[in-house]
Amino acid sequence: MSSHTYQQWAQRNFIDRSRMAERGISLVELMVAVAVGLFVILIATTIYMEGLRNFNFRTSQSENLGNSRYALGALDNEFTKAGFRRDPTQAMDQAFPADEAAHPNACQFAVGQAMYAVNASTLCIRYQARDNNEKDCAGSAAGIAGLKAYEAPPAPALGAGMFVEKYFLSGETLACQAGSQAGENKQEVAVGVRGVHFEFGVGKGSDSFAERRVEQFKTDTPAGEDVIRSLRYAVLLASATERVTGGIDSSVCARWTAAGGAIASCDTSKGQLYQLASGSLTLRNLMP
Repeated sequence: MSSHTYQQWAQRNFIDRSRMAERGISLVELMVAVAVGLFVILIATTIYMEGLRNFNFRTSQSENLGNSRYALGALDNEFTKAGFRRDPTQAMDQAFPADEAAHPNACQFAVGQAMYAVNASTLCIRYQARDNNEKDCAGSAAGIAGLKAYEAPPAPALGAGMFVEKYFLSGETLACQAGSQAGENKQEVAVGVRGVHFEFGVGKGSDSFAERRVEQFKTDTPAGEDVIRSLRYAVLLASATERVTGGIDSSVCARWTAAGGAIASCDTSKGQLYQLASGSLTLRNLMP
């Protein structure tokens, strides 16, 4: 092969290889690559969304659990105070005189009465302050700086040794309204509360030193001579985050209605996570 012929052959061979290198991928190869990429993206998205849903579910569980513990603890702590007297030998009629008019928070007590139900989810309580350092739920002082330990206030009233509080549901908040508060003034006790339902253990009212016992439990509001001496309560809580249940059925709403709560309080259409907490309490100051 002559030198000239060899150069022509080498040049054509170089051009052919260059054309082959510049040809790129075929349409079939491109479609396969896109399909594989989309499949990987689908798997990654599914894992991310499932992880996010699981995170929101667990967060909502923790939220409901924390709110339920706080709500039950607050109810136990506050309702236990009902009927407290600085002087335990003082008669209930003297320690808790009748109110001539309703307090600013709309609570009004009969003689000797320390707790009564406005309705199935609203309670009014009153009690004497333990000492001058104790405050009601609004932070108001007792006003008994001059009294000695175990000395009863001479004329118990707001600002003179007596605290009056109303506990009720406001929106999705369990709230307390002190005796000096009116209108929209109130304090949050627990948030995320969708409903509260009380069952009342009652006994007949008589002389303050007579036998005191729970004779029956009532789901309707006690009236007449019935004195509330113990409580059973159910609290329905709902998570702030919506669409976390993933369509999973729950028995919470059925148990809530079985406990006496209103079915309208338990709306699962938004996908919120619900929890039912319950407790019971004997009012030690209104029992022997």
